[in-house]
Amino acid sequence: MANDIGVSILNSMGANTFDVSTISKTLAEADVSARRSIIENNETKYNSKLTGYDTLGMAFDGFMSQISTLMDISNFQQKTVVSSDPSVLDATVTGSPNNGSYQIEVQSLATSHTLASQAEFASTNSVVGEGTLTFNVGGAVSNITIDATNNTLSGIQQAVNDAGIGVNATVVNVGTGYKLMFSSAQSGAGNTIDVSITGDTDGNNADAAGLSRLATANMDETVAAQDATVVVNGLTITNSGNTIDGVIEGVSLNLKSSDIGSTKTLEIQNDTADLSQAVQDFVDLYNALDEIFTNLGSSETDEEDETMGSLSGDSALREVKYRIREAMIESIPGLTGSVQSLADIGIRSELDGTLSLDTGMLNSAIANNPEAVGKLFAASATATDNQVTYMGSTDQTIEGSYALNINTVASQAQVAGASIGAGGDITIDGTNNVLKVAVDGNQTLDLQLTQGTYTRDDLAKEISRVINNDSTVAGAGSKVAVEYDDATQTYTMTSNKYGSASSLELMSGSFLTSGVSGLGVTAQTTGTDVQGYLENEDGTIYTFVGQGQDVTINSILDGSPRGLEFKVDGTATGARGTIEFNRGYADRLGMLFDNMMDEETGIIGNRMSNFQDRLDDIEEEKAKVDERYEALELKYRIQFGSLQTLLSEMESTRQSLAAMLTNNNNNDN
Repeated sequence: MANDIGVSILNSMGANTFDVSTISKTLAEADVSARRSIIENNETKYNSKLTGYDTLGMAFDGFMSQISTLMDISNFQQKTVVSSDPSVLDATVTGSPNNGSYQIEVQSLATSHTLASQAEFASTNSVVGEGTLTFNVGGAVSNITIDATNNTLSGIQQAVNDAGIGVNATVVNVGTGYKLMFSSAQSGAGNTIDVSITGDTDGNNADAAGLSRLATANMDETVAAQDATVVVNGLTITNSGNTIDGVIEGVSLNLKSSDIGSTKTLEIQNDTADLSQAVQDFVDLYNALDEIFTNLGSSETDEEDETMGSLSGDSALREVKYRIREAMIESIPGLTGSVQSLADIGIRSELDGTLSLDTGMLNSAIANNPEAVGKLFAASATATDNQVTYMGSTDQTIEGSYALNINTVASQAQVAGASIGAGGDITIDGTNNVLKVAVDGNQTLDLQLTQGTYTRDDLAKEISRVINNDSTVAGAGSKVAVEYDDATQTYTMTSNKYGSASSLELMSGSFLTSGVSGLGVTAQTTGTDVQGYLENEDGTIYTFVGQGQDVTINSILDGSPRGLEFKVDGTATGARGTIEFNRGYADRLGMLFDNMMDEETGIIGNRMSNFQDRLDDIEEEKAKVDERYEALELKYRIQFGSLQTLLSEMESTRQSLAAMLTNNNNNDN
């Protein structure tokens, strides 16, 4: 640089001028070059560190996204149902069924009651008549007013469909004209449709003209209302729909077609299709992570791989590797049986720190007890009380063993009737067949029990049927069970839900006021939520109030199992055993990775944040150096510009003196 300045000056002297720009830039750069070099070296170093740490972070993210299956214990509890003839029936897993085989014969499918008008109409705009259509659908009675705004075939179709009364209306082109068809929205023998007419404007509600053409008497039954009938392991079962719940616990049967005399097999099995591959992925990804550590910590560099050696000699890299191996070595407490360690499923640690997998041992362990394998990887809890079920947890849930005490068990809303005394069958007629109730806050229409004579048990079924078929109740997912107790000679009605969200109110109707069943008009009654507390090993208590049977621990106390979710069945209060919550290896690594990447406290995240702050500071330093460079360049431009002006003036003076001397010499001669 000094030579550049000298050369510039010498060259400039020869031309009686300086290259002010070059000299100014060169001198300014000479002043800041040392500081700029330090800054650039630091910038390169910090960016290299950030690249290495960022590579770790991406590796952690990729690792966890690929093993998400292993982090959810429910994936190890999945069941599948295999049907020997899916064209006749299949099934859906809805809960936690036990493995088993069932022999099933589908004798008949449930059908929806369908009526079609005997009368044909010229077009969809043909006027039918005016008055009131009264529909009795499975005991639920609804009125629809037909007037000049909706008295055509298509208008009545829309009015019925818009009413939401559990009837689907369809206009059908039969080739020679149009007919109106009414179909029950719900199948089953109890969901028949009866249509009556009042206020027919032709003056006759029972003839075959005007609106009366849509009365039941003037319609053909094209499909009879029918229940499904199946035989499951020799037990005959009827159901109003072709989807049957409750016959096999945790399984919903889906009937497709009848096949009388032919038995089909339904097999419930563990669904382990993806588990072996998920464990293999865990091993492969763990080993790949070890390779990344080696690459980042290498003492060599590679121009084509900027990550290689980027964390060479970095203490954080060594600490991360140590913590990961510690997490994999530490045992998981509370495991029992044949699967208590990774070695029990064929995973072993080699001398170089990598993992190896014996797939034969793994497949055998999964086949024998997939849930036990799951507890090696996922967060899970084991309760000593078999009526307490683990439901979930969060990253905040602290591992440990907690004693469970129940002060109040969850209950369902229930109404018990008065004793109706000894006696025989019960007759329901037009004087005692109407009732209106509210289930879980959902009010029914005025419901009508089918008139007839019932055994006491059959009347309980009829009450349940008409309430559960109500569109408002069914649409909300609510349901009641009505039972008759021979010992107490009483009827009870129970909501299917638990807790404070469960309620029953018997509101009105001749069925309730007649006393025929002992059930009368009652104010709303509600269920109760489970209440109690967990106690850890040092005696700290964490109280809870659940929602129905479901509990989520929300305590903010240090050491609490915050976020632990479990379900409490049964009616026992007091001590209910213990719940031991532990994290499997995949879940532990997920927690460890998240903690290490935390910007404030994580060994990697905090360093990344610090290095980013340093890079931000470097940008400020670079700006200051640039400002100094520009200021110096300007100063030198001014100085050398002034010098150049002075030299120019001196040259001009020299030339003037030389000219004068030349003239004087000439005069002397």
